[in-house]
Amino acid sequence: VDLESSDTLLTSTSPTDIRLMWHPLSSQHSRGAVTRYRIEYSAVDHVDTVFSVEVGGNETQFTLKELQPNQAYRLRIAAGTVVGFGVPSEWARHHTLAHYDHMIFAPTELKVRARENTLNVTWQPSPNHTLASGYKLSCREVEADDSTNRQRTAQTHTIRLRKKARYHLLTGLAHDRQYEVRVWAFNKQTEGAAAVWKGRTDRSTEKRKTSSPPPLRPIPLPPSSIQAKANSSTSIWLRWEKPRFSNVRIINYTVRCSPAGTTNASLVTYYTSSAQEVLLGSLRPFTRYELAVQSNGVDVVGPFSGTVEESTLPDRPSTPPEELQLSALDSSSVLVSWRPPLEPNGIIISYKILYSGNLSEPEHSWKNLSQDGSITSVEVQGLSSDTHYFFKLGAATEVGPGPYSAIKDVHTFLQKYELDIHAVTGIIVGVCLGLICILLCMCFRASCL
Repeated sequence: VDLESSDTLLTSTSPTDIRLMWHPLSSQHSRGAVTRYRIEYSAVDHVDTVFSVEVGGNETQFTLKELQPNQAYRLRIAAGTVVGFGVPSEWARHHTLAHYDHMIFAPTELKVRARENTLNVTWQPSPNHTLASGYKLSCREVEADDSTNRQRTAQTHTIRLRKKARYHLLTGLAHDRQYEVRVWAFNKQTEGAAAVWKGRTDRSTEKRKTSSPPPLRPIPLPPSSIQAKANSSTSIWLRWEKPRFSNVRIINYTVRCSPAGTTNASLVTYYTSSAQEVLLGSLRPFTRYELAVQSNGVDVVGPFSGTVEESTLPDRPSTPPEELQLSALDSSSVLVSWRPPLEPNGIIISYKILYSGNLSEPEHSWKNLSQDGSITSVEVQGLSSDTHYFFKLGAATEVGPGPYSAIKDVHTFLQKYELDIHAVTGIIVGVCLGLICILLCMCFRASCL
């Protein structure tokens, strides 16, 4: 059983691991059924100390972990049958990533499903994906040049994707060609490490017709008794049972997860589990998800099960109320209006308004006013005339309060003292009556004289 070094691919997803991928051997090279692979590796500086690990014969990739960052390693792989191991591949070298604090690691669980003219690419986020602002995906054709026994590469096409993307379908490819796909995260400062896949697209239908049809292979049935239960605001436990009737050995399962009713393929996420359960993480709070499970055999996959739905639990709002507006109504009142948070993560049960005439005061000294979650405007009264006031607003769900909005300010009007018309009229009438009485008295006195 011989393996060529060109059949293997090495990449790193973090400073402490190396991912090794290889192509299965054809029957004419394996000289029997491959039952296991043995991977040997050592640091280039310590070639006398060689470590080895064995994996099953149905595996085509393995990740070596707990390695040293920024270190050169050499690796080789040998295939084995029940008789024993064959000649290992040539030693291949790989340098682990440097352990920088701001380095973006490679995406994990990169999977590519090859069809005749398409490659269906899925992946999981980088371990430190919070540093990323998006993903990039490149695809290039890699073909062997028979005349020089080397590889020639075609033009590389790079696609920029959103941070939430976990899926992309490459179309318009040539059939039966070797391609290399890379996916990596990036931000404004740097480009992250890439996850890499190499493989071939399927042969064309016309070529298949000229050759003998492949034997029909049984496919595994989908799992049964699928149950989903929310575990937190960002995770759901999904459990299932093996198919009740199946003549195919199931090696693992694929879980499809997407927000209920979505038509956006980039929001669909795939998980792999060798057990009959999986904890789906990195979900949105208070969101309903559609979940389905697929059984996978050796080089054969079955259909997805029917979907089940489950909602994640609510959480505190992750964003403050939006569009906070302040309008002075008079010398002692201000109209406050707003819109609900963009990410409420639950049902808003209340809003809390904090305000103060002194920006330097600690928050607990600010006056507060609570409002029902269905209200988006309120008139704040009892303020001082001709005064600068500062306001901020927060929302709360049943779980707790979220962040406050940015502080906004408003100036109340100067109070104007106006005369009471009724009081002034009474005074004038009283004065007039008094004057009339005085005049009458003066006239009566004059007549007596």
